[in-house]
Amino acid sequence: MSTGSSRPFASGSGGTSGKQRVIVCYNCKGEGHMSKQCTKPKRKRDAEWFKDKVLFVQAQANGQVLQEEELDFLADPGMAESSSNQTVITTNDAYQA
Repeated sequence: MSTGSSRPFASGSGGTSGKQRVIVCYNCKGEGHMSKQCTKPKRKRDAEWFKDKVLFVQAQANGQVLQEEELDFLADPGMAESSSNQTVITTNDAYQA
């Protein structure tokens, strides 16, 4: 895949076989670029961010093939593991209250 490409691509896996699919940025929700190429400030790690993470983890656990951008979002190398674990615990505790 070329960087900076804003054209749709055909996916050979998942439920979109042979159909054109537009790339969506998981940072700003804009079309035509990935979060790695996004020029806007990094997305805040709020309840919506965690919800998106959980949905991707569940989809992957159910055997759904994730796209490159979705896998990058799950990997999120910009966040230290210990920080990530602490944030998840704090968020889970908040939902149990």
